[in-house]
Amino acid sequence: MARGTTKKIAAAVNKPGQKAATASTSALQEQREEARQTLLKAKGTRSQYAGHLERGRRFLAVVVEQKRTTQAEGTHSQADGESDIDAYSRAFDIIPNRYSASALELFLVQKGLTEGRSLSTTWGIFSAFKDMWKNAKGETYRGPYHCNEGTGVVTGNPALSAAAQDMMEVLKNNEGAEGGSRNHVSAMTIEDMQKLMAWSYSQCPDGIVSHVRQSVEGRSTLDVADVILAQRHLMVRAFSTTGITIWTRNFELTKIKRKDIVWNCQGHPPYGIPFDLVSLVNRKGWQRKGEIDGALEGIYFRLGHEYEVYAQPKTPEICMFTHLRAWVSFLEEVLLQRPLQPEEYIFPRVGANGVVYPSDELSYDAVMKTLTWICAEAGLTARYTSHCFRRGGARYRFMFAPLGERWSLSTIRWWGAWAAGESVDTLIRYLLDELTQYEKNHRDALCPIPREGDKSFNGDHILTAPITAAETRELKMSFDRELNRLSGKVEEVLDKLTLSPASSPYPSLLPSPSQPPISVQPTVCHQATNPPSLLSSTETSSIPSPVPVDSASSPFPRIIPALQVPPSDCHQHSRSAAKKTAPIPGIGIPDLPRGQEAWLAAVKQWEDPAASIGGKGLKDWPEEWYTGPMRTITGVKRNIRKVIAIEFYRLQRDHQVFLEAYPEATRGVKPLFDAIQRQREGRGEITGRASKNGRPEVRASSSR
Repeated sequence: MARGTTKKIAAAVNKPGQKAATASTSALQEQREEARQTLLKAKGTRSQYAGHLERGRRFLAVVVEQKRTTQAEGTHSQADGESDIDAYSRAFDIIPNRYSASALELFLVQKGLTEGRSLSTTWGIFSAFKDMWKNAKGETYRGPYHCNEGTGVVTGNPALSAAAQDMMEVLKNNEGAEGGSRNHVSAMTIEDMQKLMAWSYSQCPDGIVSHVRQSVEGRSTLDVADVILAQRHLMVRAFSTTGITIWTRNFELTKIKRKDIVWNCQGHPPYGIPFDLVSLVNRKGWQRKGEIDGALEGIYFRLGHEYEVYAQPKTPEICMFTHLRAWVSFLEEVLLQRPLQPEEYIFPRVGANGVVYPSDELSYDAVMKTLTWICAEAGLTARYTSHCFRRGGARYRFMFAPLGERWSLSTIRWWGAWAAGESVDTLIRYLLDELTQYEKNHRDALCPIPREGDKSFNGDHILTAPITAAETRELKMSFDRELNRLSGKVEEVLDKLTLSPASSPYPSLLPSPSQPPISVQPTVCHQATNPPSLLSSTETSSIPSPVPVDSASSPFPRIIPALQVPPSDCHQHSRSAAKKTAPIPGIGIPDLPRGQEAWLAAVKQWEDPAASIGGKGLKDWPEEWYTGPMRTITGVKRNIRKVIAIEFYRLQRDHQVFLEAYPEATRGVKPLFDAIQRQREGRGEITGRASKNGRPEVRASSSR
């Protein structure tokens, strides 16, 4: 009903010229009550409030039982509580009574002081009871609380009583007092990121990644253990540095797609510092598209935040520029062996066997499981949740960055999508503000020489000011980048002339083979087919270059020493145990849904090329896709689809006949598969001898 109500409201907004028929009074009242129940508070808030109320009533039942026990023993006194125990047991009913305020106070004491729960939890309890009594009976229990001592009649909200309000003040003071209970989730600090990255590089040094890449280039067999290890660590490094750089919540970061990133953008003149452009829909705006007028919706989603991401050589542990490139390059060149499509995810779902599903985003549960794992292994004891990178990045830029690199509050508010005009309550104001002040943003806040476009038109005051030492360094590094580019051109010409490096009259100008030249793009911003590899920098100056160093060496020289692992020594277990071949890139079978329609999905995957990963229906797969090393990855799943589909064909593709023959289909795929195998065994199509997994082995099959 609530969803229908929202649609009706949206339809009325989109078509203001049409007048709906006047509904009856009873229908309007019913619609009003349902809308109040479902739209006044978010679904998650309603669920939390319901839990607080249920726990409060259980607490009250225990207290009432204690009072009855003391009353039966004759030890009950007025100091123990109110004498009317029956009325006291109804203190947490929807209609409050004279004991509701004192019972709520005791419940807050139990949770906030006795159990040491956080202030956010006790505030949620307080809000839940306040909301319940506020909506109890018209206007009776709204406003200031009052209880007539003579008659016991209550007016106003018991949560607004002096006792409950004083207790909330006590809990607030206790939260901030020295030694007070603090259960806040922690922000990821720069020190935490250093520990996390140091541990990650100790477990998966660059030598392992280089060995996997060389195996792909040489078309040799990949060790699945090496691939999974590199995939896991590269993804964690990219995910954490991206989150702490552009301040996303973890569940938002999983939604970034390939189309949201533009590689190799040329920096603003005169320095030309390269950057990557990341576009995100405003994270604190209206997310319910159905409630926005179509024309305004198009404007809104074009005005999402854009972030210019520059290299950060001084803080490599949070350098998104380096780690995101490394991850996407590995994803495309090793795991998929093809470029990502615009609608595919940067952080896709990866199966336990290493199969990548680029059309499926990484689940929030998988993110939290991985975050918990790597933090525990790195020795971090704090409790991290979905906001840890967002909060950590904001705190670092505002308070803990080096002197001269801290951001203003205006920049902080814009970068984190907290700027004025972005409230969900004022959509039209937000749109107008963004349209008129689009140039007044701080997307270049990471640039070593920001333009500060909010202080003058196009940052002219920066360009006309006296040159600074920082600008001199950046200008020098821009010369180095141009020299690298020209050196690369010279090397290309010499290669075409088949001249050896020794015969070159200018050997000092040629970069080493491990240092590919940096390409300065001719346009301000363009779309790259593939993410660039990690670029090299010259060693002619002690000043760190803003471009990441060669990917074959560790990008964290200040954290751990560079670990060069020979291909034969990447893993100790590789010498003692047989290697397991990595799965074929770009080949996979999606999991079947749960429920009654799962068997239909199995048949569709068997027939439809679009229902599986690989561009072919399962019935047309070549044998190497599901036999040999792929048998344990796709062979078992394909066989299940095959058995169900062939049995469906045997019954003339009649849904009703199939369900009558196999009612197990309504319970799921596994019961259906077992039932079909029993029938096939009875018909003599398969042997009765059980295999290792307890299922009968296939002896013969009349059709494919």
